[in-house]
Amino acid sequence: MISVAVYRDFAPFSYRENGQAKGVDVEIAQVIANGLGVRLDLFELSADENVDDDLRNAIWKGHYLDRKKADIMLHVPYDNELARRNDLVVLFAPYYREDMVVARDIKKLGKDATLGHFRYEKIAVELDSLADIYLSAAFGGSVRNNVLHFPTIQEAADQAIAQKAFGLMGPRSVVEAALGAHMAQYDIGKIPTPGLSRESWLLGLAVKNDYRQLGYAVGDIIAAMVLDGRMKALFEKYGLTYTPPPASFYN
Repeated sequence: MISVAVYRDFAPFSYRENGQAKGVDVEIAQVIANGLGVRLDLFELSADENVDDDLRNAIWKGHYLDRKKADIMLHVPYDNELARRNDLVVLFAPYYREDMVVARDIKKLGKDATLGHFRYEKIAVELDSLADIYLSAAFGGSVRNNVLHFPTIQEAADQAIAQKAFGLMGPRSVVEAALGAHMAQYDIGKIPTPGLSRESWLLGLAVKNDYRQLGYAVGDIIAAMVLDGRMKALFEKYGLTYTPPPASFYN
């Protein structure tokens, strides 16, 4: 049996529908278990204050309430600074590049609208997210008064769909999932965001630093999924645009 940590209530990557675990990361976890010839034990992790805490709770120490740990964790930023701060884990096998995007209402704003349009029109964001922090200060604060803040990206998207805002900013995967069947009404993509601390980032896996052999075996499974098209097909199954990691990782 292999225990794989995924985030709880984190659509479209890991969530429950009618009690059944679903999502991109849930299916990746199952492919890993199948590839190793073992049974999957899905470890559903509640996000803590930051990824460092999540790595502690899921991989190297366990949560203080039960000390349960996972063998592997999915959806971990593949980041040198994060790796340096967490020397008890190994980050490996990036499988997806996430981009910060803006969805712009085509009927209201036309194609290729810039952030400058939101000096005059409302844009919705998840409260305290990177998009929220950025828009609150961007362009000398001239967009700040048109930023609508919501507890979740889904609630922000619902307001955009209801035409109470004409833009939505956030990571591409969650923006696309939140807009769902309404996605065609929006021009979704990266646009100039001067001063944004991070426009794109890689997502991969983590394993405890003394489980490196397991990491090598799982890394081979992830590489195969990226190279043979199964990873792209999996993202598309959930209505998501798939952007692979740089080819240098797996060629």
